[in-house]
Amino acid sequence: MRAGRAARWAGGLALGSALFAGAAEPPPAEVRVLSGSGPQAPTTVTVRAEPETRIEDRTPGAKPAVGPRGPASAGETFTGELTIFLGDYRVPRPAAIDVDDPVVSTVRLFPEAGGTTVSIFVRQPVTYSVSRPSGIGDITIELRSRTRALGIAGVSTRGRPHVVRPKGKGKARPSEVAVDAQSLTYERETNTLVARGGVTLTRGDTTLTADEVRYDRTNAVAEARGHVVITDPEATVEGDFAHLNLDDESGWVEAGTAELKPSNYRLTGARIDKRGGPLYAASNGVFTTCRCGGLEKPSWSIAGATSDITLEGTGVVRHATFRVKDIPVLYFPYFLFPAKTDRQSGFLFPRLANSNRRGFQYEQPFFWAINKSTDATVAVDLETAARVGVIGEYRYLLSRTARGNFTAAYYNEQIRGRPAGTVAPNGQTPDIPENRFAFSGQHRQPFYGGSQLYLRLFAISDDAFLKEINTFAFSTRRDLALRSTRFTTSRAGIVKSWDNGLAWVETAYYQDLIDPQPLALQKLPRLEAEHAVPLLGDLLVGRLDGQAIDYQRERGYGGLRGDLGPELFLPFHLGRALNGSLTGRLRETAYHLTDTEQVAFVVPSSGVGSHFRAAPELPRLDADRSRELAEVSGRTGTEFARVFDFRHFGLEKLKHTVEPELRYLFVPDVSRPIFDERILPRCHSPLSPGERPGVNCGAGPGIINLPSCADVARPRPGDNCGPATLFSEGFLFDDRDAINRRNFLSYGITTRLLARAPTPAEAAAREVPAEAGRAPAGGAREPVEAETLAQGLPAAAVPDFVGPPAPPSPTAPAEAPAAPPRELVRASVLHGYDISRPIAGTSHASDTDLGLRLTPVDYLGLSYNATVNLERSAVRGQSIGLFLR
Repeated sequence: MRAGRAARWAGGLALGSALFAGAAEPPPAEVRVLSGSGPQAPTTVTVRAEPETRIEDRTPGAKPAVGPRGPASAGETFTGELTIFLGDYRVPRPAAIDVDDPVVSTVRLFPEAGGTTVSIFVRQPVTYSVSRPSGIGDITIELRSRTRALGIAGVSTRGRPHVVRPKGKGKARPSEVAVDAQSLTYERETNTLVARGGVTLTRGDTTLTADEVRYDRTNAVAEARGHVVITDPEATVEGDFAHLNLDDESGWVEAGTAELKPSNYRLTGARIDKRGGPLYAASNGVFTTCRCGGLEKPSWSIAGATSDITLEGTGVVRHATFRVKDIPVLYFPYFLFPAKTDRQSGFLFPRLANSNRRGFQYEQPFFWAINKSTDATVAVDLETAARVGVIGEYRYLLSRTARGNFTAAYYNEQIRGRPAGTVAPNGQTPDIPENRFAFSGQHRQPFYGGSQLYLRLFAISDDAFLKEINTFAFSTRRDLALRSTRFTTSRAGIVKSWDNGLAWVETAYYQDLIDPQPLALQKLPRLEAEHAVPLLGDLLVGRLDGQAIDYQRERGYGGLRGDLGPELFLPFHLGRALNGSLTGRLRETAYHLTDTEQVAFVVPSSGVGSHFRAAPELPRLDADRSRELAEVSGRTGTEFARVFDFRHFGLEKLKHTVEPELRYLFVPDVSRPIFDERILPRCHSPLSPGERPGVNCGAGPGIINLPSCADVARPRPGDNCGPATLFSEGFLFDDRDAINRRNFLSYGITTRLLARAPTPAEAAAREVPAEAGRAPAGGAREPVEAETLAQGLPAAAVPDFVGPPAPPSPTAPAEAPAAPPRELVRASVLHGYDISRPIAGTSHASDTDLGLRLTPVDYLGLSYNATVNLERSAVRGQSIGLFLR
């Protein structure tokens, strides 16, 4: 029984540590974007924050609420961005999502001091409203388009443009230009239209948006300034200034970024030229296919002095450097790459390797572009000392929301000799079949009533397949994950979600790669649903979740389990001084077993070869059983922070935080059948040398007699011989059944050092004194070339600008948000205490967890973790890690 109690003590410690450790990292951000179904329907962006989150609308022209009711803010914008600050809510890291929506293009989240900045980039002028946080913390931003396409029909005698709305039906002529702006003026002498303030100019499939556009109607030439975006079927180009000929679609963009469709090439440069048709060029350009959302450096890119790209052809880069995380690695005087927008069939790069287990390995894949919606990859694998195989992968896209892929592999092991380097879980050489196979795949599509249907399959021929074969997956990351998996899992189900809830039905089959397959629990099927409701004016959240599962297996207890758990969640926030929450839950669980035979964990006395097996020698379990319990948990914490100026190494500010936290969990004692039986051989009479009754031989209560392993030809300790120990706990299917007695208090402290780079305003403020120091004495002008002056005018008479000044416009960009802070150092000390029982020997105090993480740069980090028993001055465990992003 001591080992059984030790297992429960360890479970209590693990749960307490997990509860506290989770507080060190903020929860991941959740953002949902719902597109409107009609031309006037709004687009909604929902951000899951916290009920006490403070909303500050930083969009120019925003109208914050003045009372306690209604939306938190509303407004309209002609710029391409809405900026909303969520105070006292932090996400763990910057994030960005691209949206295929006519109104919203990208949603970005930036963690910063005191909260998180949400930036919503829009494709056109919008009106919007921001809701207050709901009871579960949902903040909804509703955006409606306010664009009115205006066609230039002519010019009045006073020089004003005459604009008309395009007809609702039919398609506009390719030569027709539609302009929408806050102000329009017409220069009769030059036949030029000047538009200012959220300008949208459309001609055919080309759309130009900017703060200001001058359109020469005679030559069909447009010049745009400020937040320039040019969109056509071939590419989307952004920049500060653009010169565009709408007739031959040629021109250039300064400080530009181009996304070439549908090849996903991303090209940036000091100047990007479009030479008509699918021809592009860039000076001092960089191209990549990485999608980092502008928040991280691309994992790879190629930079060059000049770049020429022909869509559906090739790209040429001169004086190219291959870069990893913007760090040059290789130099090429001349680099050529394909720039096809359509996928091409052909051979891919082969894989070559050599090892003492596989011999010489050669894998040659071939890619077949069947059509725009389907493709296949077939590879032949030769391993001279092991096997010959063939792998095939098929991918398809039935619609934007229905897609899937399936992979199959077959290997013949006839050429291999004795298996080398592979050991079965029982320590013996595995039985390797001559013909081996694997099959995996997934499919997802919409189903009835807005639900989603999904299918995931994964099956292999034998337990050692994933450990021995390294060519089944076509990516290295997936290959490593597969080779270390404990189970293979096949699932099929339907999930339906709605506001504050979801329903889910699923059937799952598991293939156990370590323990006997007849003991593997299958979920046939699983039903689950949950729903949350805000109460008392969003001060309290009520939640109800239920679950019903039919657990089945070939050997061992199994049957139906139903679980129902109502819950109340009360968050609180006392200004900046204290924050936390209280949670109370009741749980009712009912069991009906169709098989009552127990399953035991066998631990041989040698400590080697532990495993599970059916235990018919143990008492049978009851067929019906119920369990009632209550849980109460709480969390509270605070943060002490100070910000320091630190203008070194490209940084502007340093922030040091000290974050203490306290957690508590109480669960009353719940009885569950637990068995701790010993397997021993009978003692000889008289006793043989070395025999000790009750230790390595004997009979009596709690002892099962089997022959000694020394007397068995093929001994399997715990199965056909002893000594060994059987541990069994009835009605234990998953973590919900493992909930038991807890009166646990965990506490600790975390300190962090964060840094951020200067904002554009801070960087500009630094340059002002330097510019003033370089200005001529007395405020005199810099020398001016004579040919730039008008004839007969002194230099002082030349104005600082030419032309009428632009009127004040709401499109003036807001101050750029502060760069997201980056964590440099984190150190933590965590400890726990169980009031009701000892958890480490005879002590109620847990071991102490120490953690240290250093991230001097955003792509490299070091970590150190240790578990220390302070009472015994012993180190339980240590780990050191190095991670790359």
